[in-house]
Amino acid sequence: MTVKKESNDQLAYVLVTPYSLHKSRTGGIIARLLWADVHLCAVRMYAPGPDSDFLEKYCDAIYDPQEKEVPLKFQRLLIQYVMENLGDPNIKGISNRIMVLVFRGKNALEDIKSAVGHLGRDVRGDDVRGTFGDFITPAAGAEVKEKSDRRLKAALERYPKLQGVKVPESRSVFFEPAVLTAGSAAMTETHLKLFSDHAYSDGGFVLPALNGCEDGGLETSMVILKPESFRQRNPMPGNLIDFFSRLGLFITGAKMVQLSVEQAREFYAAKLPQFRSQLKGMVAEKAEDVLRKAASLREEIAEVCGMPVDEISPQKAIRLAKRSEYLFSPPHERGPGEIKENVIDSVYDYLVEHVADFDASPAFFEDVAGELKDVNARAEFNELIRYMSGADPLTGKPLDDAGDTLCMALLYSGKNCLRSIRRRLKELRYVYGQNILYNRAHASDPEEDPVKETEVLGMPNSPLGEEKPCDLEKIVAQFYG
Repeated sequence: MTVKKESNDQLAYVLVTPYSLHKSRTGGIIARLLWADVHLCAVRMYAPGPDSDFLEKYCDAIYDPQEKEVPLKFQRLLIQYVMENLGDPNIKGISNRIMVLVFRGKNALEDIKSAVGHLGRDVRGDDVRGTFGDFITPAAGAEVKEKSDRRLKAALERYPKLQGVKVPESRSVFFEPAVLTAGSAAMTETHLKLFSDHAYSDGGFVLPALNGCEDGGLETSMVILKPESFRQRNPMPGNLIDFFSRLGLFITGAKMVQLSVEQAREFYAAKLPQFRSQLKGMVAEKAEDVLRKAASLREEIAEVCGMPVDEISPQKAIRLAKRSEYLFSPPHERGPGEIKENVIDSVYDYLVEHVADFDASPAFFEDVAGELKDVNARAEFNELIRYMSGADPLTGKPLDDAGDTLCMALLYSGKNCLRSIRRRLKELRYVYGQNILYNRAHASDPEEDPVKETEVLGMPNSPLGEEKPCDLEKIVAQFYG
């Protein structure tokens, strides 16, 4: 993964708070952020340890006695929030998992600040904090409070059994910013370098930070959001995360991934046998279609030329049908999930060699599919590799028209996680999928080898160890030198 740093390129980051993750607001937040004119280039989970100085260093960059960006009052509020909510333990008694998203763009700082919004008491829903954050302080004066208390007291007199029940007094201030970000290039650089320095000591696979949210029996599954959702200003990645959030699972790892051809081949190796069995029907259908067209074409030629049909052999009619197809519907223009040019060539070659007449039986077409299923499966497999890597599957050379091929890999943890994710994936593809390739997401299959998948991608929970440097560390090093 490389970052081409233009003269006016900027990096910006957004930190999704523990409360937002706990309330499964992550997908909605990411969807809002991706409407901005920015490119998501790194993502990582953190859970600062109780003995780490991560929080203190984070707050050091917020403090600005000159108030160049943030008034002292809000600096105080932010620092208090960080120290109370991002540590272990925290005052809300929840997991202190945080997600750090790194964005790049020509005006990334302003674009992200605009998408995040400002801290304030007004109610609105036009930005992330307006929708997902809260800053509530008592607005009423003493006189109004007194009247409210009298009315409450009178109401409770109607319910005798409630009068002796004690409830916690409401806090005078409730502050939940939903996300944190930096207001200046200098603060952004300091914080990003801090995230890089603590990428492994306080970040990575944060399953231990769940702190008893589940009582044993936890599984971890990997979900990959595919490239088509990241190629333009598009809230789709957030929508997909929100789709999975309804399962009640916990995000415990995250990474932006650029697959090489070798990685893609190894990762999807298990798909070849599936393609052989699932897609061989395409070959049979194509063979039937070719014979129908060839028979029809033979009759038309015989009628036009005024000659007996039998004088035109099936082989000649099939060759003429091939010329006609390539003239009016070039195979190279066919998309994912459609039969490819080399497979079509193989179908025509097989029919020319084996067809004696046009009265072929269903068993004949089964034979065609059986003979060519490997050719067809390999063609679709190469299409998948090309799509996921953005490179020629045979040479490994990048394709000029591949577009951005970054994916987001997410680790979800919870009870019965693997099967729950697979069930949700089927629903997701029904709603958002287009075809066998553009189906938005991949998820670990418990029937295959989910552990190997994490090893191929170098995920932070990989038994072989995490790939280093991680995506965030790479971006920070490449950008700041």
